Parts: sequence; structure tokens; C-alpha cells
Amino acid sequence: MNAELTPAFVLHQRPYRETSLLLDIFSEQYGRVSLIAKGVRGKKRNQSGILQLYQPLLLSWSGRSELQTLTAAEVASPNFVLRAESTLCGLYINELLVKLLPNHVVEPEIFQAYQQALFGLQQAKHTERVLRLFEKHLLSHLGYGLVLDREFESGQAIDEQKQYTYQADSGLSLWRPEHAIAISGRSLLHLLTERNFDQESLNEIKKMMRSVIHFYLGGKPLRSRQLFAQLQQYADKNQ
Repeated sequence: MNAELTPAFVLHQRPYRETSLLLDIFSEQYGRVSLIAKGVRGKKRNQSGILQLYQPLLLSWSGRSELQTLTAAEVASPNFVLRAESTLCGLYINELLVKLLPNHVVEPEIFQAYQQALFGLQQAKHTERVLRLFEKHLLSHLGYGLVLDREFESGQAIDEQKQYTYQADSGLSLWRPEHAIAISGRSLLHLLTERNFDQESLNEIKKMMRSVIHFYLGGKPLRSRQLFAQLQQYADKNQ
């Protein structure tokens, strides 16, 4: 139960019955919470307009079950405007939060990282860099932090000139032909220091992160990633 207004974002919404919405929200003080917003789609009380993705909100709710009831909603500040590819990126990070964040666990660092990611996506200049850093920070704050500076078994520092592979349940090891994904020590250093990214390192980091996140999702597919792939196929056909 939260009787006072608290900063929050809607991560996902879907219609419920004739006039209500089911919401997955991410709040600064209470973490991820599942809510029902009753009657917000009705003609006399249409609040659904403010319960949009990427809109900073102040929300309160009540109830003792896993699904609680929204009691008040206000706009906290202007919404983040995501366009074109940035919109898909926003759907992706929202889906990661819905699937990886446990309910009712306070995660202020992730809340801050989420706002920073939305700001970066709104700029629409370095979306790949924004996504990779958000993934890194999300995993770290969930207790799945990546060890990027040394090999798992030997403890030896990484070498920029060597190729490695990353196993989510252990860490870095030297790449061998039987490993599907390789990442250079150079790219690992870029991710470790969070600077000097280029397209080559971003491509390698993306493949590594996809494998690690797949592990922590238990192999469950991401709808946003599938949508990305479908749109890319459509774009390739029409070039």
C-alpha cells in the first residue's frame, strides 16, 4: 500500500474489462508494482491519457494483494519524447525491467539509470551506447554485475589484443573455436571504462550482452527484440 504520491513510470499497460487498465509500474520508493486503474477509460473519468509510457508521474495506490488499486495519478514533469528507433529502444528497456525486476523491491539506482536512459534515448544520437550502458547498470544493481577486467579461472588481467568469451554463470575466459560469441579485450575495456566506444566495440558488446541477458531471462524471448528484427527485415527488403 502507498497512500502518498510517489515518483513512478508506467512500464506496460493493457486494457482490462470495459473501462480499466492493468499497469506494470516502476516507482522510485516501492520498486515494481502491479496495479489496476479502475474506470480510467470511461467517458466521465478519462485518466488513461496520462498513464502513458515514458511519462514521469506521481502515483498512489492501495490494497494488500499482489494486484493493488491505483488511487491517484498526476503528471510530475514533461514526458520523454522518443521517436523512430528510440521508441523501440524504450520498449526494450521497459520489457527488461518488467521481466527482470522482482515485485516490491526498492531499486533507486535502477530508477535513476532508467531516467538517464530515457534522457539519452530522447536525444536520439547514441542509442546503442545508451542501451549497452543501461544493460550493464541494470545487471550490476540486480546483483549480476559483469566482471570485465580479468579472466575467471586464472585471474589474469584482460589483454586488448586477445579474444574472449563471457559465460553469465562464471565470467571471462579466452575464446576458443567451440565458443559461439567472441569479444575482444579492447571492447571489454570500452565497456569497463564506459568510453571510447566505436561501432566495432558496440557490435561485440551487443552480442555479449544479448547472451548474458538471455541467460538471466531463463531463455524467454523478448517481444521488443523480435519487433526490432521484423522491422529490420522490412527495411532491408525495401532498400
